[in-house]
Amino acid sequence: MSDEEEKKHDIPTGSTNSSIETKSDDIQIDERETSWQSIYLLTAIGMFCGIQFSIFFPTLWPFLNTVDPTASASFFGFITAAFSVGQGIASPVFGYWMNRAKSVRQPLVFGISIMILSNIIFCFVEAFHEKDRRWVMMAARFFIGVGAGTVGVMRAYAATASSLKDRARAITFIQASYVIGMTLGPGIQVAFTPIGYPGFTAGVIHVDMYTSPAWFASIVSFLSVLFIFIFLEENYAGVDQQADAEDSYTAMPTFDTISVAVCVLTQFTLMFIITNLETIGSLYAKMMWGWTNAQAVEYTGILQAVNGLVGVLVYALFAVKLGDYISQARERIFTIFGLLLGVLYHVVTYPYPWGNDLKYELKNVTIHGKNETEELGCNPIKYHWCTYTKDVNFWLYASMYGIVLAACFPIVNICMNTLFSKILGARRQGTMQGIMLMAGSFARTVGPMLVSWIFQEWGPEPIWAIEIFTLSVTAIFWMIFYRRMTPLESNPKLEPYDHFHYAKGVRYRI
Repeated sequence: MSDEEEKKHDIPTGSTNSSIETKSDDIQIDERETSWQSIYLLTAIGMFCGIQFSIFFPTLWPFLNTVDPTASASFFGFITAAFSVGQGIASPVFGYWMNRAKSVRQPLVFGISIMILSNIIFCFVEAFHEKDRRWVMMAARFFIGVGAGTVGVMRAYAATASSLKDRARAITFIQASYVIGMTLGPGIQVAFTPIGYPGFTAGVIHVDMYTSPAWFASIVSFLSVLFIFIFLEENYAGVDQQADAEDSYTAMPTFDTISVAVCVLTQFTLMFIITNLETIGSLYAKMMWGWTNAQAVEYTGILQAVNGLVGVLVYALFAVKLGDYISQARERIFTIFGLLLGVLYHVVTYPYPWGNDLKYELKNVTIHGKNETEELGCNPIKYHWCTYTKDVNFWLYASMYGIVLAACFPIVNICMNTLFSKILGARRQGTMQGIMLMAGSFARTVGPMLVSWIFQEWGPEPIWAIEIFTLSVTAIFWMIFYRRMTPLESNPKLEPYDHFHYAKGVRYRI
């Protein structure tokens, strides 16, 4: 039997339409040109959303202590997690909105407008009563996260607005932008440090090293909205137009749920690791190497800036050549390799018992023009684990953090998300990309609260053990399901009496 005759025996049976299609149902993907202007615009906006997530990390704890000295480290964990709670709730909603409206512009403008308002509220924290400031700060971070839920919409746009030949490169730009923003954020904060505190004040308006990032964020967000209206072109070259129609009975198979679940788990792991390290970064550095608050802000910012720079270089390799190379069915092996790099970082930087004891001393320092006593190192009275936890060589830690870990995240992020887009197929992906982002947001919600508590009670050792376990289990799942982690075949050739499910019913071959 010829191929043409075989196709005539493929019968799509819809749940609301019992008619038999005798014509060929080959799915033709629209090969219109990718709108790189829109991809580049959303890349810049996505990076800025990532910066808004992490730019506050080095100063959020000192700022909270300044405006509300009674706030605890545990409450700081809740403030850090508030951003991710907001983003996790909003991501699937924005994704569904994009799918229903078949437009990326509407949810984008709405989300960014929320970020502008929330950043302005953050700038006026000190205008509230001292007992209310911690709650205002948490509410502001929550709604900034809600606005950042549009990152899932940007990722869905990259997956559906790019032609097949441009898919890997487009996804690289969008996927890389948010993570690069997260890694660069703490380094950008260093630029505002010279403003100092209290900085410039005019009534309730405060511009200092703590609020300057929020003022900066508000201005850039406003410009982003203008650019969206002026430059954004809604072109969906990667969506099958027949399957996308409201009354379509084009038979595109459903995606493999186990493969999708493994990708979502990987996203959770990736965000869990990076957020945990950033959450305890300043506190860990102060206790491990005896830095002052000012040194912790400056040096951890520099470390994270170096990490971000190396990450940018790796992402650049994907955008130029490496993306095309891994797109040739190499996404799986590169993802496993990236996860193992994360394991290597934690194994090498673990505080083994043969290290040196952690030091502790009180030192007179000048803060805001006043002579005060500041704790340096790890206080064994406040943290009992200071008596048995050993130090980690700074240069060993810095090299592993700035090179090995810096390469781990972009490799896993790009390879896994490129494959995830292919597993979903040539359909609108707003909701699923929103769920993917929600998994990362859930990790960033659980991580700070869990890690802050564990660090206070038991120190860095159990945190490193948990992260080694999480990375290892994720890598093992990739190995177990290696053969089924493959792109969706949009129009599979059925054997006699075979069938597959699709959106409107079941397709049979008789």
